[in-house]
Amino acid sequence: MNLFRFSVALSLALAFRPATAAAQAACEIDEKKPNQVKDAASALTKADLPIGKPEDKRKAMLQAVTLLTKDQDKIIAANPTGRAFVLGRALAMISEQYKDSGFAPVKRGSVGYATDPEGMIDLVAAADSAFDIVEAANAACKSETEESRRRIFAPLVNAAVNVYNQQLPDSAAALVRRGLSVYDDYRLSYIAYNILGNVQQSKDSLDAAVVSFKKMAALMKGDTATVDERKNVMLNIAQLVMSQGENLEGAAKAAKFNDAAAYLQEYLAEFPGDAKAQGALARAQIASGNSAAADKVFGEMIANPDKYTDGALFEAGVNAARADRSADAAALFSAGLKKNVASRDGLFNYAVTLQKLEKWSEIPAILSRLITVDPENPDNYQLWALYYQNEAKLRKDAAAKKPATSPEAKAYAAANDSLLKYFKRMSEAPVKVTFNLWAHDGTRHTLGGAIENTTDADKSYALKIEFLDAAGTVVTTKDVAVDAVGAKKSKAFRVEVEGEGILSYRYAPLGS
Repeated sequence: MNLFRFSVALSLALAFRPATAAAQAACEIDEKKPNQVKDAASALTKADLPIGKPEDKRKAMLQAVTLLTKDQDKIIAANPTGRAFVLGRALAMISEQYKDSGFAPVKRGSVGYATDPEGMIDLVAAADSAFDIVEAANAACKSETEESRRRIFAPLVNAAVNVYNQQLPDSAAALVRRGLSVYDDYRLSYIAYNILGNVQQSKDSLDAAVVSFKKMAALMKGDTATVDERKNVMLNIAQLVMSQGENLEGAAKAAKFNDAAAYLQEYLAEFPGDAKAQGALARAQIASGNSAAADKVFGEMIANPDKYTDGALFEAGVNAARADRSADAAALFSAGLKKNVASRDGLFNYAVTLQKLEKWSEIPAILSRLITVDPENPDNYQLWALYYQNEAKLRKDAAAKKPATSPEAKAYAAANDSLLKYFKRMSEAPVKVTFNLWAHDGTRHTLGGAIENTTDADKSYALKIEFLDAAGTVVTTKDVAVDAVGAKKSKAFRVEVEGEGILSYRYAPLGS
């Protein structure tokens, strides 16, 4: 069982924005000589107009390629950069017509080549080579080639998102790499590294995932529209490095956690005061042997919890727990629950930590609150079973050799009965509700998850959700119908609500 539920979710949104034009003035490409380049550029201008028949546009594109590949040696000798730029544009425009096939190689003659018409050509590679010539002649011309490169890159990455969502990670990675072959080291190519990193992480290729996410974060730097996403990516990188360290021993483990600590210190230099990063840094420092530095971070948060949000305290608690600082973790979870009394993850993690500390008397109150907000999660009933297992163990000796009617024997029997009750509730749950998304955008809140039908018959469910403020007061409610969930199958749900001050949620038992 995974005891701690915090994780960094990454977005795969493909929101393209216009590229900056800061370097355009320094790029000079002559598209007027020789005549073949001039005529080819003119044909592309016509093909790119918003009016006109598709067949006429294609004819103009192919005409441009023919003009540039007939007597190409003479054209290259006269104006290599101009020819390469116009040819690259033509190929990028033509390639859009082949995006549904993933830009598979085509016959040269079918796209206008005057030379070797029966041979095959990879439009992606050919366009990339043409633009490489332009950029090698003048690096400032990257701003000119970027739009055409994106015409190839964007559909490949969108296709990668679609196949990734269809749980085809290998195909998604192949499409991304094909896109990156023509559009790498540009600001917007961070999107491709996002997908690639997610694919690599899903396949447990963590070293490769770290490299991809670091590339992604580097490309996003300076983009004010993606600051929050970049922060999430950087924190995810540190968590990945630490997860690698958990599987190592000795010096190798310390080295990994040192790497994570160094990266988090870079993060905090850029984003000072970030409580999530501070908690993660403390965990890394403890694992690398620098416990004194970690004491300062956790000690500050425990001593002055009002300076931190509930989320920051909860995440610091997770980091403390993972660093085997259970007492610190308990204090942090307790402080977080004072700011968000109905936090599902906060209650669960606090209960786990109290069990580890063997503070059994405090556990029932926390588990009762947890079941109220999350009644169809078998993990919660496992915690109850563990509690009563300990109760039975404590009462066993006192009940030994006592009559069955004695208070000691009755208490022992009751603990055993409760243990069996909750073990059965855990292991034979007829339905499971899980959550994988809880996001906030101002007053808009999005909750996502899935209902798993563990029975042998199809079921439909009516999920009644209450959205709560810091004190656990209901702000708004939402009913979600999850119909026709097949036997032994799951079905996802997603709901959005509006409301001020919403921090948590709870749902009513499904009664089945």
